Amino acid sequence: MVTGADGRGERTAPGDGEASAPCILCVINEAWFFRSHFLPWARAARDSGFRVAVLAAPQDGVAWAEPGIALEPADARRGGLAPRGLWTAAGELRDLAGREGCAPLVHAFGLHGMAIAALARLRGLSTPRVVSITGLGFLATAAPPQRWAARLAAAGLARLCDGPRTVWLAENGADPLALGLHRALGEGRVVTLAGAGVDPAEFHVRPLPEVPPLRLIFVARLVRSKGLDLAVAALRQVRAGGLDATLTVVGEADAANPRALTPDDCASLAAEPGVTWLGRRDDVAALLADHHLFVLPSRGGEGLPRALLEAAAAGRPALVTAVPGCRDFVEDGVTGFIVPPEDPGALAAAIGRAAGADLAAMGAAARLRVEREASLGEVAGRVVEVYQRLFPVLR
Repeated sequence: MVTGADGRGERTAPGDGEASAPCILCVINEAWFFRSHFLPWARAARDSGFRVAVLAAPQDGVAWAEPGIALEPADARRGGLAPRGLWTAAGELRDLAGREGCAPLVHAFGLHGMAIAALARLRGLSTPRVVSITGLGFLATAAPPQRWAARLAAAGLARLCDGPRTVWLAENGADPLALGLHRALGEGRVVTLAGAGVDPAEFHVRPLPEVPPLRLIFVARLVRSKGLDLAVAALRQVRAGGLDATLTVVGEADAANPRALTPDDCASLAAEPGVTWLGRRDDVAALLADHHLFVLPSRGGEGLPRALLEAAAAGRPALVTAVPGCRDFVEDGVTGFIVPPEDPGALAAAIGRAAGADLAAMGAAARLRVEREASLGEVAGRVVEVYQRLFPVLR
């Protein structure tokens, strides 16, 4: 047992610090989320000499087959303000870190992962930590009483996670401040990344389709915070004003999210004139090429949406709201349009401006920004540099 500078007694895992077999222990809510967003980071770490394990709820019916990257099933399940099994998962993380031959670094993803890492510290685990802030989600969009209580709890967990050997990975400038990470910011322990990154080579910039109609596309989980209802309301307004525009919706409801759209919500929105509902799709790059403008009227809680990066990589400008993450990436009038949140009229007016804008030039500028700041190689490389900073022996 050792006592840290903050007076807490903590058990240090075997080999903590400069052992010859460092490993990254990733903790996240669900395996599908890690696979879709962060698996390239794990591959880059593996290829740089790290062992990697992922503690997450497995995806039902989907086998995990990734050489050199192990999946460790977790009992914790996300959902609302009180996810089930966090204390148990903290014990699982502690036990995973204590396995013989492992000099662990914990990388927690999102508020769920941060909670498990914080509770694991209470359960005696002392390791270097990396925490990815992937957006505030429910903390940013809930009604005030719940939002205030949740933010206080999250700030407490962040304080418990923080320390001289903790590095925070943020996707926008607002979230570290919202979590009270002023000390980490002052000490240079917050690194801002362009989301999870995307591979521009997977998105070929193709000529814009013929107009009319002006083809809009919405790609996101179907939860209230993403603002699909606002996009449909704006579409209704521009069509009533005589603009020939359509909206394609790509995504499915997130059953574990307390703010998911209900089947009745989805049916009502899908029935609107001009709306085409595709559900979940794996050919997003091809779909983006068939549209003129990506639309995401978020109510907040974003980190930096991957779908926004994908649209930019495909050479398509974006219409977004002025919420953290979206406003950090889109430059109004250059790579897209920014409007106030919760304002269908402003959305409709921006769609009208887009109809007369040089969308090809705006899309080209968006693509260039992805290549400069958000390529997968750039982002994953910076993450591995953080790991090596915490394990100096690997430099």
